[in-house]
Amino acid sequence: MPFFIFKKLKSNRDKNNISSRIIKIAFLSVFLGFFVSLSAVSIGKGLQYSIKSKLYSINPDLVISTYENINRGLYSDKIKNIESLIDSVQLIKDIQKVNYSIEIPSIISKNNIIETIIFKGFDDKYSFENINQYILSDENKIEKLEPDEILISKNLLDQFNLSFNESLMLYFQTDFNQKIPNVRYYKIRGVFQTDFPDFDNNYIIGNVTSIQNLNNWNSFDYSAIEISLIDKSNIDIVKKKISSIDLLNKNNLAIQTVESKFQNIFNWVSIFDFNIILILVLMIIISIISVVISTLSMVFERIKMIGILSSIGSSNKIIGRIFFYHGFEVLIKGILAGNLIFFVVYYIQNKYEVIKLNPSDYYVDSIPFIIDFSIISYVNISFLFISGFTLFVTFKSISKLVPLKNINS
Repeated sequence: MPFFIFKKLKSNRDKNNISSRIIKIAFLSVFLGFFVSLSAVSIGKGLQYSIKSKLYSINPDLVISTYENINRGLYSDKIKNIESLIDSVQLIKDIQKVNYSIEIPSIISKNNIIETIIFKGFDDKYSFENINQYILSDENKIEKLEPDEILISKNLLDQFNLSFNESLMLYFQTDFNQKIPNVRYYKIRGVFQTDFPDFDNNYIIGNVTSIQNLNNWNSFDYSAIEISLIDKSNIDIVKKKISSIDLLNKNNLAIQTVESKFQNIFNWVSIFDFNIILILVLMIIISIISVVISTLSMVFERIKMIGILSSIGSSNKIIGRIFFYHGFEVLIKGILAGNLIFFVVYYIQNKYEVIKLNPSDYYVDSIPFIIDFSIISYVNISFLFISGFTLFVTFKSISKLVPLKNINS
């Protein structure tokens, strides 16, 4: 009987009365609340994934270098007994690959513009797979850099009015007492853009042989051992294993993780989880209030009907269920509409990148939507369960609001 009465009330509903208008507002509130909730989860997780993935792709998971190098953030001093250390490191499981690098300060000077940058050289076995995703032209993907070739960021390219394949002169000082800097010419082999200002504005990528020649080092002299792992979740475990190697302490070496190097960014990204939870709670509260108010408005319009039902023996449970169906219908329609519009917006944004972001602030140039069906299912179920339960409790004793004397009112 409750469902039958609910259907009759629905079919006879006057679209111009107050309760009908309030119901429309309630539907809109649920729809917007649920859409905002899904968007908050999707965008928050998308930003976390995009920023972390980018950090992992342009930085090694672990770096072994001297304490001095790590403290000043420049890997320029040579590592001693590197071959013996590598033999011990490669025995550790979970390590995917080991590469070697050297960093050295350099100066670009052109068109009366002078800029200090860091020249980072990789060994010949270094894979440019991660960096290639940031190379602006697919035709210029890199497999190997020759000693006289470099990769430069679009920021520096535009700043100095450079062009692809142009020869660039760099100045190096390998000794504090050096009065005349070393000059080297490099051919611009590719242009990258990571949207990390600290990286794009400060780094030029080249071959390590060029720096070894400048420093008069041997072919196996490096200033940093860069380690990439199969599973990023094992970074701390592998760090502890490497830290226990005796050669690390004997040679004044330390190990640094990508999380510790960019601690501020990782801490900032972790705050997104709290923001997502806060938005979810607020949207659920707003939706519940809207649905309850719309249902109460319908209750007050049906006071006489409630009185009649009570007089003929209908229980509080039956009467409350009539209006519970009404509130639950508004809730279901709002959630379905929210899901539909969310997936439409998700498709449009990921395909056309309509909504842009400032890379200097967010490290990505557009809002990244990501779909995790387990999380989306959890949001749907949580939204529906909490709202439905609140409605049930609210209208369980709905007839108590209306005395029997209202039959003749």
